[in-house]
Amino acid sequence: MAITAVRTVIIYIFIITAMRIMGKRQLGELQPAELVVTLLISDLAAVPMQESGMPLLNGLIPIMMLVALELLLSVLMMKIPAFHRLIGGKAKIVVNDGKIDASAMKGMRLTVEDLMETLRQQGTFDITDIQYAIVEANGKISVYPKPGARQVTCQDLSLAPPDNGIPMVIVSDGKVSQWGLSVCGLDESWLSGVLAANTCSLSDIFILTADKSRRYTLIRKEQCA
Repeated sequence: MAITAVRTVIIYIFIITAMRIMGKRQLGELQPAELVVTLLISDLAAVPMQESGMPLLNGLIPIMMLVALELLLSVLMMKIPAFHRLIGGKAKIVVNDGKIDASAMKGMRLTVEDLMETLRQQGTFDITDIQYAIVEANGKISVYPKPGARQVTCQDLSLAPPDNGIPMVIVSDGKVSQWGLSVCGLDESWLSGVLAANTCSLSDIFILTADKSRRYTLIRKEQCA
């Protein structure tokens, strides 16, 4: 039992390292070749974990080979566009100026029901409002609405709001995020001033967010109890 537990931990750490080396994305964003490698690695990892009599190296070597092949494929796909299209496929337009391209839909084996479901999930209920709908190589559908159906932007209204950046987490459960401080252009002295103004210590804070304008939101742990 102890040997099985140790082998499981080793394989787990090895696979996490392998996936980090490959730098893979979320499952729904994987290219076909990446998905195949992910599925094969999961199958190969299960064998040495279940078969305690099998040499551990026999399970790790095939995984290492798959990782090496995936890295090689990634380089080839970056360097050779034709190879990228062959392995990863290419995007196809299925809606053009509010009209469905039936031949493109048929070629991708995409039903109208599937298309409409995806469009609704993206907030588009009327297909005539769509300028382009593109099925990406990973299977996701990107939608570009017509000008009249797009949301009004500040540029449309000739407005120029200040750029305050995005709110970043500065303190989480009493721990300071130096990365959050650097992104917002803040420092420890600013944080000390906030703590003094709110008469609290780091250990009292559940979450503190701030942006470049130094506007912040502070939530104490007692507020979440």
